[in-house]
Amino acid sequence: MNTDDDMLARRLAVTLAQAANALPGAPAGAVGAVRRRFVRRRRRLRMATGAAAALVALATVVAVAGPQLGLRTTPATPHTGVIQLWTLGTADRNPGLRDRIGAFNDRSDVSVRLSTFGNDAYKRVMAGPWPDPAPDVFENWGGASLTEPVRTGHATDITDAVAERPELSDVLLPCVLEGAKVDGRLYGLPMTGVQPVVLFYNKKLFTGAGLDPPRTYAELLTAVDTFRGKDITPIALGGGERWPALMYLSYLTDRIGGSGVFADIVAGRPGAWRHPALKQAATLVRELVDRGAFGPAADVMGYESGTASQALASGQAAMQVMGSWEYGNQLRADSTFATRDLGWVPFPTVAGGIGDPAALVGVPANYLTVDAQSPYRTEAVDFLLRTVTSDAYLDGLLEAGEVPAIRDLEPRLAAHPHAEFARFTHALAESAPTFTLVWDQALPSTVAGELLDETERLFRLEITPDQFVAAMAATR
Repeated sequence: MNTDDDMLARRLAVTLAQAANALPGAPAGAVGAVRRRFVRRRRRLRMATGAAAALVALATVVAVAGPQLGLRTTPATPHTGVIQLWTLGTADRNPGLRDRIGAFNDRSDVSVRLSTFGNDAYKRVMAGPWPDPAPDVFENWGGASLTEPVRTGHATDITDAVAERPELSDVLLPCVLEGAKVDGRLYGLPMTGVQPVVLFYNKKLFTGAGLDPPRTYAELLTAVDTFRGKDITPIALGGGERWPALMYLSYLTDRIGGSGVFADIVAGRPGAWRHPALKQAATLVRELVDRGAFGPAADVMGYESGTASQALASGQAAMQVMGSWEYGNQLRADSTFATRDLGWVPFPTVAGGIGDPAALVGVPANYLTVDAQSPYRTEAVDFLLRTVTSDAYLDGLLEAGEVPAIRDLEPRLAAHPHAEFARFTHALAESAPTFTLVWDQALPSTVAGELLDETERLFRLEITPDQFVAAMAATR
């Protein structure tokens, strides 16, 4: 797509997301149906022209962002300006965010206006030059998605502001705050719960097979062979999108060589992509594929469409490696399965590996960052500081099935229906010596794109582990 077309597509995506605030809600199930049709056609659409790609992004905004937002009402009091808050559509699952926006708007001369985007549309809008129109507060994953705004002067340093407020600095988990730091300075606060990648499993299937959930790679292979023998897909993989496959490579590399392997890659150190742990991890990935771990439908199954998660819930698949957000997805889709038959364990260890078994890969959190060039920077920072540790916001995260990134979670879990999963996830994050951001978010977009392409080829057995390593080493 040429530059002019790309800029037009990005502006239209923003306009549609903002206009969606006035749209009525869609009929029940309509969003899911549109999303499923979109994902089924994704492979064919990859062959489309640049203009068609822009329409895909815009369709995602209309189908996902608009119907979730519902009708808006005019503020009771006039405001002198508007803080544009841009997030992914998943932010709308936290009722505490709406509460905090309303409370802020009631007392401030400047109002907050939320615009939500589908995942692909948001990445398109935020890629390349800074968007015009631009957000005053924007969601990001940390890593490269935060480093670039810092470098270009579009991220406000809030280090001192947070240090002066012990209700923030003493409450939030340090390992999560690290994810919003660049060169030791803090540029964001967590808007989501902690999101480690873990291994989910179907309890009923494991009980029926006489198996315990796998704690080691060897036990994982045993489970794969056992379920294959029962004509059950061992591991549900949303191969229709490329990023779920990358989680296996990320974790296996960490388990084999430790978190320093990827830290060197992010730092751009010479030869980092050629560390032996990366080739060994790619070899284990090939072994899983050769063994039939992901079944025959992995290439067309999607995560964002819900088909991979449905396979796990329905008993068509026995396991799924996914971020902790999977619990909330299962809870919304089938609360009976989520609360009775869904199990979870940390990602398995690898014999002989030097990685710390307590180390995590995933998303420490998604963050909210204030644009340093916003005309309402002061008010936006105030909104951010007042929101993310408020009772309404934290309780809203729990209600949505997420686990707030705070030190003392237990008092909030009394009689909470999801306390077991919350304790598990929180304990992982609290004790993790390192919490590595998923690779496609930690790396610059050009390198991440190559990584996703080569990972897809590796999982399809189109390249060998040596070829994978060589291809990635050529990106630096």
